Amino acid sequence: MRYLSKALVVAIGLLAIGGISSSVRANDMLVGSFTLNHPTQWNKTMLPAGTYKFKLIRTQTDANMLVVTGEKQSMDLYVFAQSACETCRNAGLTIEVQGDHRAVTALRLPGFHVDFSVRGSLVDAKAESDHVTPYSEQIDVRVNPN
Repeated sequence: MRYLSKALVVAIGLLAIGGISSSVRANDMLVGSFTLNHPTQWNKTMLPAGTYKFKLIRTQTDANMLVVTGEKQSMDLYVFAQSACETCRNAGLTIEVQGDHRAVTALRLPGFHVDFSVRGSLVDAKAESDHVTPYSEQIDVRVNPN
């Protein structure tokens, strides 16, 4: 009988720890959506025009996981925890445009900012249209409350 009551106390304790840690994990995740009006390169992935959902899973390690899911294309990116930004309040994507070519250069989320290298992504576009000056577009990102 003593062993049964000890086992019950341990089981209740483990359930309480599991409940607390799952609520902490839920707060460590940002979710939302954005719409691309044109095919856009993000790192080495070409995302077709369309609506995308994302989730940024914050971890205790040096890398967080950004999962982007669309109807036709999905991708996972590891982004570094050093990208935490105390002054970032607005959400958005920054896209470099050169001719018909677009590439994501930055992602801003509340409390988070990361820059992406576009080296090589627009080199071919530059060769095709040397006289077209690149410019930046801002795409709104909707962040859902937890």
